[in-house]
Amino acid sequence: MADGSSRRLARSWLILLALTGASVLAVRFGGAAGGTAFVLGLSMLKVRLVILDFMGLRGQAAMSRALLGWCLVLALGGAAKAIAVVMSAG
Repeated sequence: MADGSSRRLARSWLILLALTGASVLAVRFGGAAGGTAFVLGLSMLKVRLVILDFMGLRGQAAMSRALLGWCLVLALGGAAKAIAVVMSAG
């Protein structure tokens, strides 16, 4: 592992920790819809960091796009479910 890649991994790890803390705060202090949307947005940023840095797919454009697209589909499904629950609780 090159020195630059270990620095990148350390930086990514710290960013992931910060995003996790922001997610916890969003759930704690945000409303149902706003907190959920914020957490889903942060999770997409976390997915991108994990795919590019920790899975080693930075140079593999097709595979990283496919994984990001799949995670986006899952996030949109979660958002649709959250909206349905909020609408039915009314």
